[in-house]
Amino acid sequence: MDATFFGSASKCRLLNDELLKEETFSELINAESFSDVLRIMDGTPYSTHIQALSGLYSSYELLEIASNRRMMNLVLKVAESPPANGREAIKSYISRWDIDSIKNIITSKYLGKDIKKSDIFVVDRNNYPVGMLGNVLTPEDYTLMINENDIEGISKYLVKLSYGIYLLKYLDEYRKERDVSVLLYSLDIAYYSRLFESVKYFLGNEEPARFFIRDEVDQKNLMTLIKAKTLGLDFEAIDNGLMNMGNIDIQKLREMYNSSESENIAIKCLNLYGVKGIENENGISSGEAETLMKRTLLERTLPRFSLQSNSIGSIFNTLLRFENERNNLRIIFAGKAYGMDKERIRKMMVNI
Repeated sequence: MDATFFGSASKCRLLNDELLKEETFSELINAESFSDVLRIMDGTPYSTHIQALSGLYSSYELLEIASNRRMMNLVLKVAESPPANGREAIKSYISRWDIDSIKNIITSKYLGKDIKKSDIFVVDRNNYPVGMLGNVLTPEDYTLMINENDIEGISKYLVKLSYGIYLLKYLDEYRKERDVSVLLYSLDIAYYSRLFESVKYFLGNEEPARFFIRDEVDQKNLMTLIKAKTLGLDFEAIDNGLMNMGNIDIQKLREMYNSSESENIAIKCLNLYGVKGIENENGISSGEAETLMKRTLLERTLPRFSLQSNSIGSIFNTLLRFENERNNLRIIFAGKAYGMDKERIRKMMVNI
């Protein structure tokens, strides 16, 4: 048995015990009011973050930000001591929350709107070794970017965190077309290129992690097709935003896109992705399609990772579970805040 990842895998098994139980989720879904949701959450491991933030935020925003902080706290615990051959892969993986934060900041700046703090993932860099963190955004980074006058200023600021290098390549195209999507696509392409490159063959058990990356790229590409067809865009308008790192060939995506209508594009994408039981369904929204693909991705991925007791897969397994818990909680919080019925909330969640 290879012992390279033994310490990290043991830590992951312990951290998995900190995930909320199914009974807690059921209790949250059945809560009669948002104050009941807050009371239930205050009795979980999230209470530390809720209490620390309660002087600044309240109600829905409080729980959203607390769930972000809790997830990042757990993620960084996993990332504290990976073996040398897994360090770059873990740093590359956790930069996905940098990417989400930066995309939200850029989009808000483009639209001229204030960004919600619940859309930003930040950590206190003083609490963690700098070498372990990589480029995770800090509250100071967030404040400085928000105060930049425009997207070009944000891009130049991000050069020090490496992300700006990718954005600067596409600034000329953005200036000409004023299409912010080219900048957002560039961040995704940079993220997945770096992540795929970082998961190198070393011990011979890295293929499940590489399959997961390709599978997630397929999901991103298919969601791009669904959203673009809904907007009535030609394939050429999104071609540069598709990532050629998935299991599904770009030419196959092109052929399917050009032979589809907005009414059936989601069904075709779901079938191509291998989602079961949707052949006869009609009128699937982009949000429902994304939930179905995320569920399918986790159902395909987690069993493989669970069989890898001491590998990069065992770490990815834990990180994915943390992320899914946070996503499910946000669905519940939003559902309760906006009066969704219980069945709709359940349908939107990804239970694994």
